[in-house]
Amino acid sequence: MAQDKTGNEEGKALTVMAHDIKAPLSAVVSILGVIEKGYVNDIDKVTELVSRARQKTETIIAMVNDILDYTLLADKSKMKREPVHLSRLLKDSIGTMTPAANDVNITLTYDRDAGRGKHVNGSYTFLLRAFNNIIMNAIKYNKKNGEISVSCREDIKKHTITITVRDTGVGIPRDELDKVFHIFERGTYARKNINGGLGLGLALVKQIIEDHDGEIKLTSTVGVGTTIMVTLPLLNVNEKNGGTNEL
Repeated sequence: MAQDKTGNEEGKALTVMAHDIKAPLSAVVSILGVIEKGYVNDIDKVTELVSRARQKTETIIAMVNDILDYTLLADKSKMKREPVHLSRLLKDSIGTMTPAANDVNITLTYDRDAGRGKHVNGSYTFLLRAFNNIIMNAIKYNKKNGEISVSCREDIKKHTITITVRDTGVGIPRDELDKVFHIFERGTYARKNINGGLGLGLALVKQIIEDHDGEIKLTSTVGVGTTIMVTLPLLNVNEKNGGTNEL
């Protein structure tokens, strides 16, 4: 029965993915067809159509990236565990996301000393995808000239560390908060985003974090912003015996 259930879920996933990708792909083909057949001669109109095609293509790319994440996560054999420098992980994620933030005038800040010398046991690749996804969401649904801050807080008693990502974005309506971590669920503002993916983002993030024995929480206020807190167990690592140098 378990296998049948898994198969049904995967089948549903593929059906939803195919259906959601078909619409923007058909729009691109239609726009290019109009241009190719010479129905539009005005250069400004052609430029507008090309811009629309580009936007639709970016939507398709976002969806394909979601599918790649979905298939990658399905193969847990690739989730190899090793000591991961938390500060290096976060710096790499922020470095990757900073150009996207700069493109839309979003200020992305991080305390470089936060997480220094701290390690978690897990997959660098999967954790990087998780934090990239969290920060990208904070960029997508932020306000003009908005801000994003990333910080860390260690709980010595519980031997855990919490990474907090705060944004000054549009926020999430209260009645949609319970859905944000559900696969294929997209909130009101996410559905309006022209470059949105398939709604897999935070669902995949939640699965990655839980696969690392961690926990993810979210609070949000419409018009004020969203805060996501990821708590992971810390790992004791002897830097002289297998640990890598801190950046």
